[in-house]
Amino acid sequence: MSNSIFQAFKDVSIKTKIIVPLLLLVIIPIALIVFNTYRLAISLTKHDAIVTAKTTLSSLNAMMLNGTIMKKRDRKQLFSIYKKIKGVKKFQVIRGNVVNMEFGKGLREEMPNSKSKFDDKILNSSKIQTEIISKNFLPYEIKVGVPFVAKTNSRGINCLTCHTKASSGDILGGIKLVYSLKPVAVSITGTLIIAVIFIVLIILFLYFIIKSAIIKPIAKMSKLADEISKGHFEEEIEHPRNDEIGSLAKSFNRMQVSLKKAMELLKRGR
Repeated sequence: MSNSIFQAFKDVSIKTKIIVPLLLLVIIPIALIVFNTYRLAISLTKHDAIVTAKTTLSSLNAMMLNGTIMKKRDRKQLFSIYKKIKGVKKFQVIRGNVVNMEFGKGLREEMPNSKSKFDDKILNSSKIQTEIISKNFLPYEIKVGVPFVAKTNSRGINCLTCHTKASSGDILGGIKLVYSLKPVAVSITGTLIIAVIFIVLIILFLYFIIKSAIIKPIAKMSKLADEISKGHFEEEIEHPRNDEIGSLAKSFNRMQVSLKKAMELLKRGR
């Protein structure tokens, strides 16, 4: 297998042998830049979502301490503030079963979606949940779920003081945030367009350089070799350059002169 690939590579044109490795040297770094841009944008968006969720938790703790947590209108006002944050497509505080059993089901918008696996993950794990939704092969939205875990010391507050029916480690609820990744998609699309234009320009540049510096002189020498094989020694190859191709052209002309003299001597010998 490796021998056949090596043989196939040996049989391709010089132009391809030069351009392909150079293109790989350009394409690979560009692909890495696009990939790292994507990862960084996702990471920053996820970080923003986690900060928002933890800020919400602090706000709910404050409402719990001043006794306003039980007022549905106050909770609605709090939620409306977070829903207006730039980039947030959806914001929801989800109540867990422990809280529902102790204080009732609360607001309708605080109810988890029974058909949502993502909601189940938030309410059944102490880990932060993340899910990226793609559209047309580009990141479209990112879901972030941050659970509220009952602790004896959460920012200096004992959760079990108010949540008397909960045990340490129970999931009291969580925050579900959906952030738009449209800016990320636009950024990646823009980067890809610039990269494609850049690659096309490099291909064209390399093509003209290689064609004029290597392909044309070699093609001309090949044509002249055919003429020499037919006994035509009139044309010479111009060699204004001092590089390897120029040295080859000079050697070719000297060979042509030597062959011409040898042919003349053979004719005289007859």
